[in-house]
Amino acid sequence: MTPLMNAVACLLALALAQFFWRRPIRLFKEAFVIVGSLLLFGAYTFLAGDMRDPAMESYPLRMISLALCVSTTALPNKRRRFLIMAQVMWLWVELFGGISLYYRGFDMPWTRIIALCVSVFGSTFLSKISQGMEFALMAYWIAVWVFF
Repeated sequence: MTPLMNAVACLLALALAQFFWRRPIRLFKEAFVIVGSLLLFGAYTFLAGDMRDPAMESYPLRMISLALCVSTTALPNKRRRFLIMAQVMWLWVELFGGISLYYRGFDMPWTRIIALCVSVFGSTFLSKISQGMEFALMAYWIAVWVFF
């Protein structure tokens, strides 16, 4: 995928993240929004990416992981717990997607995996997430998405 389409995918994930976890939180509505977002991310990947590239298989899951990470900063309760779970999901997608690519003869994205490990490890030590820390985490996730 070209850098421009990768940046647009990041913006699309950030735009749809604002629709997750709106009050009042209803499980059916939230599940519908997340599944709809995943379908939209899949359609975007199909239209914007080169489907012959095996790295595109996990691209919609990477997008939903980024959206979940960003959306957890707006949660009123248990924010750190869900923030860590969203980052672990992104790490899981990257790790097992990389293993799948490795068996096909491609390199694993080690820098992205290490960057996500650092963010998961660092987030476990946060006692309270302030607005400044929210902004720093979002900037870090965007940097991981764009530069790695």
